[in-house]
Amino acid sequence: MSAPLPPQPAGEVRVTEYFRRAVRRWYVVVLAVVAAVAIVFLHGVSGATKQSSAMASVYLGQPFTPGGASVLTSTPLSNPNISIQYVTAPQQIARAADAAGIDHRSLRKHVSVLSASASGTGSGKASAGGGPPTITITVEGPWARTKVQTAANSLAESLISYANRYTDLKARLIAERVKNEKAELATLVEVQKRAHANLAAIDASNAAPLDKVAASSPLVSDLTTAATQIGTLTLNLTNDEVTLGATRDIESAQFISRATGRKVSAATRRSSLLIAAMVGLIVGVGLALAWEALSARPRRA
Repeated sequence: MSAPLPPQPAGEVRVTEYFRRAVRRWYVVVLAVVAAVAIVFLHGVSGATKQSSAMASVYLGQPFTPGGASVLTSTPLSNPNISIQYVTAPQQIARAADAAGIDHRSLRKHVSVLSASASGTGSGKASAGGGPPTITITVEGPWARTKVQTAANSLAESLISYANRYTDLKARLIAERVKNEKAELATLVEVQKRAHANLAAIDASNAAPLDKVAASSPLVSDLTTAATQIGTLTLNLTNDEVTLGATRDIESAQFISRATGRKVSAATRRSSLLIAAMVGLIVGVGLALAWEALSARPRRA
């Protein structure tokens, strides 16, 4: 009996052989790389020309009690989720869409609202507490820069008006009080001027000394009373003006930065093109080897 034949060794894989096969079909590799780069480039150009973005930042304010002794803690502004829900409500979206000339049905999904204390990057994620939050409103979509800018600013203005209902009333009352105090102060200053003028006239007259004293006594009393009231009014006016400034600049919601529309460009275009070229090279080599293998396969009769 003959001995069994030894197993045949597996064929060696030669990288150079595959390289030569790919080189023989070099035009397939080149076409694959060019196609991949062209697709990525055209996609980036079309996206950059159609997409625009605008972002507005709003400070929600920190309202104080009417007397200014402490901060109001239980307000709609204490929870930024309320502000986010207000901005994304259908009424505000429709108003902003009308102002920008955009269909409100498509605007809603292109609006992103975030709080400075938000954890995460999704729309509407925020955590309550930690002082007055900063709300960021971003509108990004396939519209012109002016349209997304108008929509973002309209939403921000709606939020500011909603947040300032209490502080606007407070500011109006304090401003009215400041106006009255200034008018009263001007009246007292006029009283002082007339009293001084009358005293100078009495002193220059030829009346007897006792008559001058008797005539000057009411005027001196008026000057003393006016001086006391002017001092009190000046102190109150200073405090009210400071309170009014704090109400408008600290307690009230306001823009940190208004939205400015800009075209969305491919910030990583160079890296995207490089990745596309690598992918095209790999695909092209695969196609070249497959073509070479099909060409080398023996045809049936």
